[in-house]
Amino acid sequence: MVAKGPTTTVEKYGWTNASEYNAAWSAPYGPGEGTTTFKTNAITVDAAPFTTGADFSVFDHLKYIRISSRSFSVPTSGSLEFSVDIDTTTPGPQPGRVVHGCYGPGGSYTSTSNPCSQPYAQPTMEGQQAGVVLNMVNFQTGQLFDWFVSSGHVFALIERLPSTVTGSPGVGLDKAYTQIVKEAPISGRKHNVSIRYTRGPGVSSVDYFLDHKPFAHVDHVGVPLDQQPVPYTGTYPSLGAGEELNLDSFVIGHGLFSLLDAFPFQHPDRPDLSVSIPISERLFGQGAIGTFKDFTVTTKAS
Repeated sequence: MVAKGPTTTVEKYGWTNASEYNAAWSAPYGPGEGTTTFKTNAITVDAAPFTTGADFSVFDHLKYIRISSRSFSVPTSGSLEFSVDIDTTTPGPQPGRVVHGCYGPGGSYTSTSNPCSQPYAQPTMEGQQAGVVLNMVNFQTGQLFDWFVSSGHVFALIERLPSTVTGSPGVGLDKAYTQIVKEAPISGRKHNVSIRYTRGPGVSSVDYFLDHKPFAHVDHVGVPLDQQPVPYTGTYPSLGAGEELNLDSFVIGHGLFSLLDAFPFQHPDRPDLSVSIPISERLFGQGAIGTFKDFTVTTKAS
């Protein structure tokens, strides 16, 4: 008897016009900002500069986001991978820009001229100021994997959003985390980015690929990097031990983002860590123009 090898399925998640795009992608967080231009299997979103901001939870991050109407299953033993070609321009980010705020509830610090008894200041990476983003999302648990691409840098991010954001039950700050795994400079506007989740007996891992080459790897998905511990950028430290997850399915996300807030993003369970950042610190002329082309889904069953 000859043993069977792995089974691989590759499919395009595409469209030919705006109507088909809108059917293939939902907008659960609203229309977002920017203008859109459509081609077959491609969309360009232009939000340069950014014009919307919010001093509440994670909602400043979402300048434009779309989520696939389809969900894609992960083999019981095997992998699921999302990839896309991205053409990126992010005008306006400032090297090492320091974001200023004040510890307190969202909206409490309306300008940098306000009196502030507990000031907050934190330098930011280019991609945090403006990024073109691919997301791999499991809403049932709040677990996400993200690529952030800017004009001169990329970073891989792993996070588990709390119940207060996604509505997925039982995810408090002992399990939620947002961490930038690795950041690196790039050249050129056009890149292929992909994210592969793999599971099997004793395995729950994610790999990030840049231009088809390995970029970052994380084992024990659901456990924060600083709790394992493994090397990472230090943004942001976790507040709990997390839990290892075994994930059945994912949807694809894509959009334009910023990531200027302080973790845990004004979570009500830790008001002492809440930071209010005024709109003048969130919008300073930066923006993003991103073209997403040829979303590809690859499933490999062992």
